[in-house]
Amino acid sequence: MTLPPRTLGERPGDPLERAPAAPEPPFPFEPVRDLLGVVRSMYAAALEAGAGRNDLGRIARVGQELGRALDLAGSSRQGADAQAAAWRQVEAAMLEVAALVDPLTPAAPIVSAARRRLAPTREPAPILRGTAQKKHAPR
Repeated sequence: MTLPPRTLGERPGDPLERAPAAPEPPFPFEPVRDLLGVVRSMYAAALEAGAGRNDLGRIARVGQELGRALDLAGSSRQGADAQAAAWRQVEAAMLEVAALVDPLTPAAPIVSAARRRLAPTREPAPILRGTAQKKHAPR
């Protein structure tokens, strides 16, 4: 006795029978926040350098996309759909960030802009080369 197929064209043991999709890995909140901080610093550096509206808008949109991904991943409707959507937004934003960065652009203006945002009322201490090595060198 043979059983009828469960759906049109499907037979027991057919390759069309697939295991359920694997769940999304946990959302990387901390790295996404770090990337958002980098994007904010990029915006501040571009603003200080006199970037045009289009460039500033492009950077701002990436930051907004990262912010929406964080909101979505942390929303009360935590479900597979929300997690998948948050991951898609982060992946799209990462591509945009990569398009914003020129590998030859030094990071110093970005870091300096971030430092100025942390302490806007006082002059930031200069970044000295080798300070970290001297500070932690055995005595």
